[in-house]
Amino acid sequence: MLNLRKTTSLTALLAFAALAVTGIALFFTPQGRIAYWAEWRLWGLSKEAWGAFHILMGLLFLVAGVLHIVLNWGPILSYLKDRSQRMKVVTPDFVVAFTLTVLFGAGALLGWPPFRWVMDLNTQVKDSASRRLGEPPYGHAEQSTLKALAQRTNLDLPRALSLLRAEGLQVTGSEERLQDVAQRNGRTPQQVWEAMKPAMKTQSATGRFPEEVAPGLGRKTLPELCREYGLDPAQVRSLLEARNLKVDDTLTMRALAEQNGMGPHDLYSLIRDLTWKP
Repeated sequence: MLNLRKTTSLTALLAFAALAVTGIALFFTPQGRIAYWAEWRLWGLSKEAWGAFHILMGLLFLVAGVLHIVLNWGPILSYLKDRSQRMKVVTPDFVVAFTLTVLFGAGALLGWPPFRWVMDLNTQVKDSASRRLGEPPYGHAEQSTLKALAQRTNLDLPRALSLLRAEGLQVTGSEERLQDVAQRNGRTPQQVWEAMKPAMKTQSATGRFPEEVAPGLGRKTLPELCREYGLDPAQVRSLLEARNLKVDDTLTMRALAEQNGMGPHDLYSLIRDLTWKP
């Protein structure tokens, strides 16, 4: 005969174990644009599959957890009683549990160490994956048609199509999505892009930041970013310091932005505004 209490407890245990595994897997997954670009897999599962598995296991754990509380309400209430069996919510055990919960929550929201170190490690892991797997030319480039991709990346489209066919890839035309070309030919979008890249037209530095932020901004230093677009790093540094911002050329844009209480994209926009030349 099925025992509801035992079944609920075992379901909660197994769901918790699954959540632990999926949580660790998601900790090490690359950022979405990288995962989709390189068709990243862990144990044969994509980032999207790991995410769906984690969410559904979380739902199962939530339901089992609620049932577990209902079925064990009596023992739980006993945890809130003193030796004379009188109800007392603020017990030493409750205070410790509540303090740990608040501490971890506040640490996550306010970025206190050592909680921040965990998230810093997560950032390092994702940045490492980005360097290893490569960045797309822009977010979700795999969803673009070859024609749109060529327009946004300054590719010579006829030459790019010729290069793909020379590589033995089947391409129906310029309106086909990069992802579809990759899937039909057993390649990743990144590999198809690498085959097309030699068709990119040469383009000189513009002397200003483009309106659209290129992927990988947070990992670049300010001098690297300035040189990429033909700006004088010393001049940009002076402009930022005139706004009372602290500037360190050795820091990444992400770290530099955090040091000044803003996000990397906010810092990028500020520099773009300060250096704008009509």
